[in-house]
Amino acid sequence: MRAHDTTLRTARLALTPLDPAADAAPLHRAYGDDEVMRWWTRPACADVADTERYLASCTGQSGARLWTVRTADGEALGMAGLLGEVEVPGLTWLLRKDAWGRGYATEAATAVVGHALGDLRLDRVEAWVEAANHRSLAVAGRAGLSERARLAQHYAHRAGPHEVVVLGRPREDEPATPLCVIAELPVRDVAATLALLGAALGARTGFVIGDPPEFAELALTPWSGGPRFRLAAVGRRQRVSPVRLQIDVATAAGPLHRRAVDAGARVDGQPERRPWGRTEFVITLHEGHELTVSVPA
Repeated sequence: MRAHDTTLRTARLALTPLDPAADAAPLHRAYGDDEVMRWWTRPACADVADTERYLASCTGQSGARLWTVRTADGEALGMAGLLGEVEVPGLTWLLRKDAWGRGYATEAATAVVGHALGDLRLDRVEAWVEAANHRSLAVAGRAGLSERARLAQHYAHRAGPHEVVVLGRPREDEPATPLCVIAELPVRDVAATLALLGAALGARTGFVIGDPPEFAELALTPWSGGPRFRLAAVGRRQRVSPVRLQIDVATAAGPLHRRAVDAGARVDGQPERRPWGRTEFVITLHEGHELTVSVPA
C-alpha cells in the first residue's frame, strides 16, 4: 500500500511512490546487502518477505513519504524519502551497491528536499548520519544540508554506541542559530575541580582567570568549539545550590566509569541501565553538583 501518489522526476531518475508489495523484490538487493545496510538502524533483511514487512512498517508511519528511486527505463535502484513519526521531517535514502558513485543518491535526495521545502512547504528537513559515514555526509551536504548538532546513538544490533551528525536545511532563514549552551558551576576550588575532571573525564582546561583561579572553562573534548562548561569560584561561607548536568557520550560506559573511579572522583555505584534507554553513572562534586555521564544502552 502506498502512502501517497506523488511522483518526482530529475534529469536521470523517476521517484515513484514506494509500494512495499510491488517493490520489495527489487529493493531487497539493497535491504538484503550487509554492506549497504552497514550504517542502517537495523541489520540486513533476511529475505524478500522480511524486506516487504520492513518497508510496510516504514510507509505505514504517520507523515512518511517514501519513493522508489528508478532509472529512466524503470529499473529500481533504491529508496529515498521522508521518515514518518519524527519531530523534524527526516531525509532518508538507500541505494543498492552497484548504483553507488554515480550521483544518484545526491540527485534523489535533492529532489526529496526540494519537494519537502517547496511543494509540501515544510519548515525544515534534517538527516541523521553516522559520523564515520563519509559517503552519506557528502550526499547530505550536496543536497543543501549543513551540520546542526551531534548526538550519541546505539542501535540494538550494533556492538556499541556511535556518534551521529544531525544535518539540516530550513525553508527560510532562521532568526538565530544557537550553537551550544554553556553551564556555569559555582565551586569552592576551581583548580582542584579542573584537575579532578581532567583526570576523570579526560577534559582539558580551555582558559583560566586569576591566580589562584577564580574562573575557568572546562572543554570536554580536545576540539575547538566542543561541549564545555565553566567553573566560578565562590567563598567558603557562600551557599551553593547544587546543579545537575547530563553529559552524553558515544562510547562504552565501563571504561569511563573506571577512569572516574581511578581519578578519585565520588562515583556512587556501577553504571546502571535506565528505563529510558541509557546507561548512566553519576559523578558528584564536593559542592553537591551531579554530573550524569550518559551512554545509549
